[in-house]
Amino acid sequence: MIARLSQSLPCARAALFAVASRQPLPLLHHTTSILPLASSPCLLRSTYATAATAAAVARAAEKRSAPRSYTRAPTPPPTKTELVHFEGSAYLVRRTASFQLPVYRKLKSGKTREVIVIKKLYGDRFQLLEDIKASLGVPPDRIRLNPTTQQIELQGDYYRKAKDWLVDNGF
Repeated sequence: MIARLSQSLPCARAALFAVASRQPLPLLHHTTSILPLASSPCLLRSTYATAATAAAVARAAEKRSAPRSYTRAPTPPPTKTELVHFEGSAYLVRRTASFQLPVYRKLKSGKTREVIVIKKLYGDRFQLLEDIKASLGVPPDRIRLNPTTQQIELQGDYYRKAKDWLVDNGF
């Protein structure tokens, strides 16, 4: 509440100054202001019905102009090309159009159950299933190949392990 109040004070001061100096206020609701006040950036750009609306617009403009920050590092590129990897192995996991690994986390049952899905599988899917099961130590009842979508589904928190395994194997 205090933060919002401190952001709306410059707009309120500028409006009071305009009334006190008997300058005509422009129409509200997105009309350009003609007030010569450098202390109020929100009134210089446009005038809104309330100071809170003007402050919200100013915050949104700041977010748009701020550089984008990434919270996690991007997935490293594959160590082998798809053709070379497919010739030496019985299966292939292709990357997405943005070169990310096709490993997805699905939360089910009110976010109490986690299912990890590995998509874009080509070649011998059953061999890939057995290799993942042996490498990650997944019990047989917690991993399956979906017969309809031909995707591998792991029940449990195997998201990071599955991505690391795919990167380590050159996908």
